[in-house]
Amino acid sequence: MGQQQSATAAFHEVLEQGQKTAQNASRPAPQRTATAEPTRAQPTHPSTAAAPPSPEAPAAATRANPTAYDIAERTIQESGAARRRAQAEEALRNSLRTLDRKDYETMMTRRWRPGDVYAPHDLTGVEMAKWKKLRRKPRPRSGDVDVMDQLNMNPLDHYKNVSIMSEYVTDMGRIRHSNDTGLRPVNQRKMAKAIRRSIGVGLMPSVYRHPELLREEWEKRRGQQ
Repeated sequence: MGQQQSATAAFHEVLEQGQKTAQNASRPAPQRTATAEPTRAQPTHPSTAAAPPSPEAPAAATRANPTAYDIAERTIQESGAARRRAQAEEALRNSLRTLDRKDYETMMTRRWRPGDVYAPHDLTGVEMAKWKKLRRKPRPRSGDVDVMDQLNMNPLDHYKNVSIMSEYVTDMGRIRHSNDTGLRPVNQRKMAKAIRRSIGVGLMPSVYRHPELLREEWEKRRGQQ
């Protein structure tokens, strides 16, 4: 009886072990995750290591393969060369061309006299610039002695002399600038004060030239004709 029980127990143990082995075989094998330990990079020899890209590599690639930038640069160079060539040809034509009457007329200054007939073209900016150029006087050099110092005159003592005062006043009654008069700052201020005093007293008109001076100029022009 005891031998039968021991044989039954042994058979039961063998059966349990066979079931456990079958269950373990039916289970899937565990997979490794992506968080595995990274492999160490093997040191490379300097001669076999890849060299870093040089800054001239893009330029070399651009020269090898023409892009839109190269086409634009070539277009700009060609347009600049064409413009310079056109300017050189224009300068050559101007140097070979002879001046005619119209060219000389555009260079002449205009001096208007009462009673002259003018055309609308005479009122353009080009023609009016000639009038301004005609009235412009050479600028006195710095360091030159002005007239009042050369003659040892004080402008305030000659406010009654209308002929002197009128030389430093424009046709519309404005006091001329020191660039036109050539006076030192001190004499310029004295001359301006003398002119205002002469106008205030009534010896010299403020918006036109003195009639006596106009008469003398008219007689001088009449004698020249």
